[in-house]
Amino acid sequence: MKNNQIGIIGVGYWGTNIVNVLQKIGVKNICCYDKITNNLKEIKKKFPKVKIENNYKKFLNCKHDGIIIAVDTSSHFQIAKDCLNKNFNIFVEKPVTNSIKKLKFLTKLAKSKNLFIMGGYIYFYNDYIKYIKKILKKNYLGKIYYVSCERLNLGPVRNDINSAWDLSSHDISICNYLFEKNLSIKNIYGYDFLKKKINDITSISANIDNIKFDIKSSWLNPEKIRKMIIVGKKKMLLFNELDSKNPIKIYNKYANYPKINKFKKDFFTQKANIYYGSTFIPKIKFSSPLENEMKEFLKCLYKNKKPLTSSKPLINIMKTLEKLK
Repeated sequence: MKNNQIGIIGVGYWGTNIVNVLQKIGVKNICCYDKITNNLKEIKKKFPKVKIENNYKKFLNCKHDGIIIAVDTSSHFQIAKDCLNKNFNIFVEKPVTNSIKKLKFLTKLAKSKNLFIMGGYIYFYNDYIKYIKKILKKNYLGKIYYVSCERLNLGPVRNDINSAWDLSSHDISICNYLFEKNLSIKNIYGYDFLKKKINDITSISANIDNIKFDIKSSWLNPEKIRKMIIVGKKKMLLFNELDSKNPIKIYNKYANYPKINKFKKDFFTQKANIYYGSTFIPKIKFSSPLENEMKEFLKCLYKNKKPLTSSKPLINIMKTLEKLK
């Protein structure tokens, strides 16, 4: 790792995670800016070696090799524009902007200055998602019929984007990446219980060619759920991100339910029992997606690598998100 400086704008919850990972992977010089003074005080307490700057103009005049932007979505455009005009390559957390018009402006500006924008769609760097992409390419599940995505939790509620932009943007990016085509939105249902015109619960129906997709997001769910189900002609796959032991399970779709005389006596109880059929649980070496993502950003800075989440995939994702406003 070169002993150069990475700038970070926004050191709230996620920005703090990024600082932690950057130090872990060997970045020694980190300079943080946040308009909230307490955030800067907290980051200095947690990471005494980082530099802090509470003046935005002074921060932009520092010598950064690249800048990471981790603030609220509504602030992304102006900050990204300022950074590009100062000739910095940038990493911007998802969604990169709140409109395709703004995103296209930024990508055009970056290209004119021979700079890059890397979007923070972290699942592009997730080992489990890469495994799923690999078996889809091998046609292991057979012809794909249906995909279901659920991303539900209790808050945090955003003020500037709805639950689909906040949560389903991940699933949209995953589906685009897995199937290498853009989702086509068919129907959207949303409910704005907490704030008018900002849906806190959203259900999306979409398709890619003949594959049907249901994508659900919510800030008003009593438990955290992160699931994807892929139904194929041969087999079905479950990706449960919150299952730390066996996050991916592949089921034999055509497993026959055994005859009643095949069940052992202890199967018959008042508690419901479920027969799953034959199941395959792959063993996958997993590494931190955020670490993978930050390593990719550094490679792009220092080895002239093109980001996996660069302008084309970012615009494709934004085309879908625009329909979810």
